[in-house]
Amino acid sequence: MPRVSVIDQMPKELRSKLNERLRETGYSNIIEHAEWLQAQGVNASRSAVGRHSAELKARDRAASSIAKDMSDDLSDREAVDLLLELGSMRVKEKRILDRLEEIGYF
Repeated sequence: MPRVSVIDQMPKELRSKLNERLRETGYSNIIEHAEWLQAQGVNASRSAVGRHSAELKARDRAASSIAKDMSDDLSDREAVDLLLELGSMRVKEKRILDRLEEIGYF
C-alpha cells in the first residue's frame, strides 16, 4: 500500500490554500510552492508538490468535464455517476504510476 503523502497529511486549511495557489499559477511554479510550504513549517519536497499539482489538475479537469456534461443534460444521472467514477479512477491510476516509478519499476 502506498504511503500517504506529506501534503495529504497537512491540515485541511493549509492544503486548501496550497490548492488555491496552484490553481492561481496554472498548476506551475512548483519550486515556489514548495518553498512556501517550507515557510509554513511543512517539509514537502518539490516532487511531492509536483505530484499533488498533477493530481489536482486531473481532478479539476474531471470536475470541469463533469460540470459541462451535467449542464448539457442534467437528466442523465447514470452518465454523471460514470464520469465521476472515471475521474476518480484516473487520479488513482496517476498515483499508482507515480508510486511504481518511485520504487523503480519503470
